[in-house]
Amino acid sequence: MKTIKKEEYTKLHKALYELEDLLGCIGVKEFSLSREKHNMQMDFNADNIDTDLLYSFCRNIEQIHDAKFGPALPGH
Repeated sequence: MKTIKKEEYTKLHKALYELEDLLGCIGVKEFSLSREKHNMQMDFNADNIDTDLLYSFCRNIEQIHDAKFGPALPGH
């Protein structure tokens, strides 16, 4: 895996926090995507859940992840 510079890490870290805030606004309580684990927990009591948008977003993120790092291990 490519090593990133401190400045790139800082930008990535900020973007991930902003993404967390954005997803939280549409009912996502937890979102994680790694080679070993894909997980999303929803707050189904939220008023503004757009599941089509979320699933489309997750598919796109998974495609980007797979292109960069290869597909997740079987069973994960």
